Amino acid sequence: MAYGSNSLVKRQMPIKLARKAMLSGIVIRGYAKNKNFLTDAMVKKLREHSKIHTIRHIRSMVGKMERGMSFSQSHQATMKKYGK
Repeated sequence: MAYGSNSLVKRQMPIKLARKAMLSGIVIRGYAKNKNFLTDAMVKKLREHSKIHTIRHIRSMVGKMERGMSFSQSHQATMKKYGK
C-alpha cells in the first residue's frame, strides 16, 4: 500500500435524516388572529402540509386564508413570496 492510502479506513454510509415532524393543531390555530376561524379539516390539511413546508410558509398561508383565500390560492401566493 502506498503512503497516505485510505483503503483501510472503513467508509460510513450517510446518515438518513429523520422525517420532519408535523406542527400540532394548537400551534397552527395559534397563527390565526381569530382562533375559531380554522375548521378541523383546515387544520388537518395544514398539519400534513407542514411536513413539507417551513413554519413561515404555514403562518403566511393561515393569514391569507383568514382574509378569504382558498387553500390553493393562499399556497400559490405564499410560494411566490416565500417559497418552500
